[in-house]
Amino acid sequence: MRHLLVFTFSLLLFLSCGNPTRKVAADDNKVTKSELQYAQNITIEHTKQYVVVRLLNPWKEGKVLHTYYLVEHNSNVKVPDDGTKVVVPLHKSVIFTTAHANLTEMLHAQKAIAGVADLKYMIIPDIQKRARLKGGIVDCGDGMKPDIERIIDLDADAIFLSPFENSGGYGRLEQIGIPIIECADYMERSALGRAEWMKFYGLLFGKEKVADSLFAVVEKNYKTLSAQAKKSKITRSILPDRMVGSVWYLPGGESSVGLLYKDAHGSYAYASDKHSGSLSMPFETILDKFGQSDFWVLSYNGKFNRRLLLAEYKGYAKLKPYQTKEIYGCQVDRKPYFEEVSWRPDWLLSDLIQLFHPDLHIAPLRYYQKLAD
Repeated sequence: MRHLLVFTFSLLLFLSCGNPTRKVAADDNKVTKSELQYAQNITIEHTKQYVVVRLLNPWKEGKVLHTYYLVEHNSNVKVPDDGTKVVVPLHKSVIFTTAHANLTEMLHAQKAIAGVADLKYMIIPDIQKRARLKGGIVDCGDGMKPDIERIIDLDADAIFLSPFENSGGYGRLEQIGIPIIECADYMERSALGRAEWMKFYGLLFGKEKVADSLFAVVEKNYKTLSAQAKKSKITRSILPDRMVGSVWYLPGGESSVGLLYKDAHGSYAYASDKHSGSLSMPFETILDKFGQSDFWVLSYNGKFNRRLLLAEYKGYAKLKPYQTKEIYGCQVDRKPYFEEVSWRPDWLLSDLIQLFHPDLHIAPLRYYQKLAD
């Protein structure tokens, strides 16, 4: 179960989409557009009465996934019936994903978290602490089967969850009258594109300036790191992830993770691949394309080492990085990898650059460490 959860989160990191056509708001008010430089699947438009946020459908080009009208408290303004009215700033939200719960902390809006789903998987100290307090954060159950009654009792003002293609909707959650914020940021093609969605979430929590400032730091660090990597005299090749059942999933060359490898100026066997989602390969293809890779990165839960890795699949012994012991793992139940990298791709880029280019000593590795024997 834990291994499946790690795979699911990893898959979300490199699932992405193409570049759909933007739609212009049809509104009689004077519109001031908030230009987003990297994000392709969202538009933000300011009017005198409200802010219009349109999420473009990443699975249907040219279509809108959801439209939100952000209205300030104590405003009686009417909004068009083609979207969802959200009264901001939010004070009592229910968050289904650990990444968005952590972003709320980064924006200094953690007091607005009233409930979470999948509490046991959230390695965020403040959330775990408040969940133990009487009257604190409420555990709203499994993200796939949430406790609807608890959410209703919270009198929440918004629910944050991630949409999926052909999911069939959200069942009873859609019937209780609480705005559902569809967190489709994970479908952005680039790492900076996904991170830029923090500007939308900042608007929801009344932290627009905080979000703008944070993204400016992320963008500057990311570009500086990429420029440093380009100057390296040593470039190594990467083998990402590991077998899930009988298949090995890899990031497509145009996925957010694949583009991270490019921005790190590293060597990746599928760098020229044009897929923006994941690739599924049999081990034979991995052995052919990645058998001589210089290093291997993967994530895991609990105690793990090379011996346990080999016990999962004996074929791993044929891979060069297994033989040279160049395997770097991230223990995701101890390190806030999934909590942070969506919004701080500069931190992940720093780790990757140091693994690709051992002549560069930028900073201590934040997420990865060499796997023990």
